[in-house]
Amino acid sequence: MKRKSIFLLLFIAGLTVVIVSGSGSVAELQTDRQTTAPVSVEDTVKAKGDSLKTAPEVVAYYFHTTSRCVSCKKIEAYSREAIESGFSEQLKSGVLKFESINIDDAENKHFIDDYQLYTKSLVICDLKNGKKVEWKNLNRVWQLIRNKDEFFKYVQDEINAYMKER
Repeated sequence: MKRKSIFLLLFIAGLTVVIVSGSGSVAELQTDRQTTAPVSVEDTVKAKGDSLKTAPEVVAYYFHTTSRCVSCKKIEAYSREAIESGFSEQLKSGVLKFESINIDDAENKHFIDDYQLYTKSLVICDLKNGKKVEWKNLNRVWQLIRNKDEFFKYVQDEINAYMKER
């Protein structure tokens, strides 16, 4: 029970650090980007003292299940490495966040519907005013798993597109 409570608190804390990035007409023209009804999320979180810390505008989620094959683990590792190597400054500043989420956990099952998941997935979520407004499932990660350089380029290009739209 303690574990679930701690995870729920961490999950809520993670959500509170998320803010919005703008969506423009270019995003509306992209056919593979999904839009959803806004989901309320606080856009700031109390930091030390009375100061407020700005939350991430783009979150890259790797969704997985408890049972994971070698390919699933490789996709997570490549995704994390591509993001950490290509966006170290954005990660440090808090504009971008990477999070790995087990959708087999009861408190995470809603993500299946939220992001229309059908397999392990890397999803980029774009936020505006603390609300999820756009997201994209990077489904080509499965096709590129055997080519690390192409995998990295794909993930970094997709995240760059989000970062430029802010």
